[in-house]
Amino acid sequence: MMTTCSREKMENIKNVSTESKSQLKRHVGFADIFFMSFGGQAPFLSMLTYATAALLLALFFSPIVLIIGTLVVLINGVSVYYLSKKHDEEGGYFNYAFKSLSHRFGFETGWLYLFYSLLYAGGYITGSIFVLTYVVSPYITIPPLVAFLIVFIPTAAFLLLGIRPSSKYAVFSASIELLVLIAVIIAGLYGAHFLVYNPFIKIPSPAVIFLGILFAVGIPTGYGAITPVSGEVKNAKKNVGKVAILVIVIGGFLESMVLYSLVDYGIMTHSFSALISSDIPVITIMYRIAGPVALPLLLFAAINDGILGSLAFLTAFSRNLYAMSDRGLISKKISILHVKTGTPVIAGLITLIAALIILVPSLVFVNSFIIFLALGSIAGLGNLMVHLTANFSLFKVNLVKAQRKIREFGIALLGIIVSGFIFMYSLLTSDTYMIELVLGFIILGFIILEILDAHKYVKTHTEI
Repeated sequence: MMTTCSREKMENIKNVSTESKSQLKRHVGFADIFFMSFGGQAPFLSMLTYATAALLLALFFSPIVLIIGTLVVLINGVSVYYLSKKHDEEGGYFNYAFKSLSHRFGFETGWLYLFYSLLYAGGYITGSIFVLTYVVSPYITIPPLVAFLIVFIPTAAFLLLGIRPSSKYAVFSASIELLVLIAVIIAGLYGAHFLVYNPFIKIPSPAVIFLGILFAVGIPTGYGAITPVSGEVKNAKKNVGKVAILVIVIGGFLESMVLYSLVDYGIMTHSFSALISSDIPVITIMYRIAGPVALPLLLFAAINDGILGSLAFLTAFSRNLYAMSDRGLISKKISILHVKTGTPVIAGLITLIAALIILVPSLVFVNSFIIFLALGSIAGLGNLMVHLTANFSLFKVNLVKAQRKIREFGIALLGIIVSGFIFMYSLLTSDTYMIELVLGFIILGFIILEILDAHKYVKTHTEI
């Protein structure tokens, strides 16, 4: 009879044989990436920022907007689920497009992912700064740059230390947040005496709903930060896809229930109008429900989520950069690993410098909440574009008759239609500067790609 030890060895051999070779070490398992992904949603901070924006736009209908946003993300998440079962290397969306579409689409997808992940990370940091300075303002004034350092320094430290310490921190802090969110739902419904309201009592215009969805899709997108770290995940072909689906469903619907309970509390206590007219309705409601416990809770949310959310997307940025370097699309020096930790330290340093360049000058001149709204909206457009390329990757794979799977083909096509429609509608309803920035960044990517290709052509022919 096979011993337990022998079974474990056989399982390990099986896992290794089904995974592609990676220079990065596979350190993290299912629970690690689940909480990294859930933490990448920055649940409390998303409630205080993205969900607040949806609430101010859609009012009573806002929980439904969050559910619609979750379903949109879920469609894209299913595409990622299928793609992650085919490719388990680092790079995520860049790798999917690189292998399934072409070298050029791979570069452009990787370029777009850098744009999307950096802006999401910046959005979480600036949202964290706003909440932190707002909740302590009655007691003390914290300059935005000081608040920035409170969040950024530990984030930078975890990023450079590597994925193992980052994942352990995520497991500890994100599990606490999961329990606290459930407690908030119960407290809100208890304060409303468990009476419930009809969210369809007043449905806003389509323009308002779609703008709300653009913010709502920013909530359950933490899964988008784990695909680039696939090369560091044990049994990645199995775990990454499962976590993607699980985190979208749990995170999105949990946030919808939190918002519903808070709105329900406001309606049933006849204070909804006063709450909406306040600066930050969700914070005001939480003060009314939690009383003196609200301040430490909000401080914890602001700092912890700022670290969790930005760390997830900055880690993803660095691994995407590493993968592009490792494939030879950009300088090979960027893929150098730290001797002791095995972390892509050059890619990490570039990531931190990019974040500093974008955020520090902005914080000196602009209100952090305005920066958050701008970064969140622009990142939302980038998010949709990245997932469009993922859907096209799955679509292309299943165009080959011998490999075609009807379910995957249908999901890819549905993802292209839904994401494409929301993206086009968002472009038509977004501010001009957002459209120009997104399209300008895409054009810049094509210019850089042409320069890199021309450089390689000249170098090759010179050597000949």
